[in-house]
Amino acid sequence: MQSTVFDAHCDTIFELVEQKKDLYTNDLQLDMKRMEEYAGYIQVFAAFVDQKNIRTSPIHHCLQLVECYHRQITKNKEKIAHCTTIEEIKKTLQQGKAASILSIEGAEVFEGDLFALWMFYRLGVRLVTLTWNYANELADGILEPRGGGLTGFGAACVKEMNHLGIAVDVSHLSEKGFWDVERICEQPFIASHSNAKVLCSHPRNLNDEQIKAIIHHGGCIGINFYPEFLTDKPDCTIADIFQHIAYIFTLGGGENIGFGSDFDGVEALPDGFNGIQNMKDILTGLQQLGYTEREIENISHKNFLRTLAHIWKN
Repeated sequence: MQSTVFDAHCDTIFELVEQKKDLYTNDLQLDMKRMEEYAGYIQVFAAFVDQKNIRTSPIHHCLQLVECYHRQITKNKEKIAHCTTIEEIKKTLQQGKAASILSIEGAEVFEGDLFALWMFYRLGVRLVTLTWNYANELADGILEPRGGGLTGFGAACVKEMNHLGIAVDVSHLSEKGFWDVERICEQPFIASHSNAKVLCSHPRNLNDEQIKAIIHHGGCIGINFYPEFLTDKPDCTIADIFQHIAYIFTLGGGENIGFGSDFDGVEALPDGFNGIQNMKDILTGLQQLGYTEREIENISHKNFLRTLAHIWKN
């Protein structure tokens, strides 16, 4: 089946910097050449900051990734374009190009000051994953033992992101932080790369009440392809991806589900699933499972675009 694909999260830019590779073609889990196999492709590229392992300050490290992102987009401008509005995405796809969106994963890059949020907005960031697994100035991550919620600065950032039109992403956030976001966020919020905890007990996943809250607020959940987030069983296949999609459908999330592959941020994928080239297998599989064309288009790209259109105010 041919359809446009929206992927809400990959860590490819981090790997391009670390391994000195090129975005157009490489041996990673994602590149632009393989995007050309689809009717259209929209990719969110995360500037990922792991504060425990970086060799410089969080903001400096993030700026290196953002510079790499823009350099690669400019280098390949005949085939891909950076987008900050839904209209830009539509225009880019009509031109036969891939559309790219810049995000930040780990808001320790703001270093406790809103000026950094404003700066990154001007550099084109339109989605922010508030924490990675651990605590920063905004909140605790899901693996932080104390499990704290949003700080005062975190609440201020969420409100300013709502004002600017930056998507608030709760993947990796502590459960208390999640409910703080749910309480104060004035726009839909997303979980760019998280799964259903009832199907896989990993703490990174969302419980039913969290999923229902995202649905209630008009947000979107991107299914993560990492086996440890898909199943508690020793073996993982593409069928486990379908199970998470089907389960969120049962909670009323048919218009709130999409893809958040985590390509190049995970060391393993389901058996027989090697990267972006296998996204078409998900689309074909959904069709074989009896999902309608409208449902598949919603899952593949329209749900996330609808949510972002609301957040970005266009």
